Amino acid sequence: MTIDEIFSGISQHMVEGLMFHSQLSDYFCFLGFKGYSAFHTHQYFAESDNYKKIGNYYLHHFGKIIKESGFSNPKVIPDNWYNYKREDVDTATRKNSLQTGFDKWINWETDTLKLYSIMYKELITLNEVAAANMLRKIIKDVDNELALAKQEYLELKAIEFDLVEVISKQEEKYDKYRRD
Repeated sequence: MTIDEIFSGISQHMVEGLMFHSQLSDYFCFLGFKGYSAFHTHQYFAESDNYKKIGNYYLHHFGKIIKESGFSNPKVIPDNWYNYKREDVDTATRKNSLQTGFDKWINWETDTLKLYSIMYKELITLNEVAAANMLRKIIKDVDNELALAKQEYLELKAIEFDLVEVISKQEEKYDKYRRD
């Protein structure tokens, strides 16, 4: 893999990650989980910052603009949801969708960690240690987010996705992650 291919692949995945977090924020907001929605909005902006850092790093250290193409839409929100209003969502759908949303989130972050780890290894193989170290910081962020997602999932599973309990914690999560 070339430096251009590595940075293009990272950048492409980051753009898809921005779409992913934006959609997951809407997904949780639609279901009435404003704390989880605020978290994913927070992640959108944090990862947007990392996306810009990658582009700037590549430009300043390799003198080129990252060539981007071929983005795919992560399609987090089921197509049929566009036909409904928030108040149309029943309790069973809300509960099942909460679990599905967390499954999607954990799978996304797991795949992201694997991809960035491969790219890190490729940078080391090319003796681009400084670039690898820059990517390592982003890998640490992804690893921390994945650990958070898994911990939250385990807590939800322990209470069997009890909606009363989940909703009671949304205000606290919202206050922690909201953007003023």
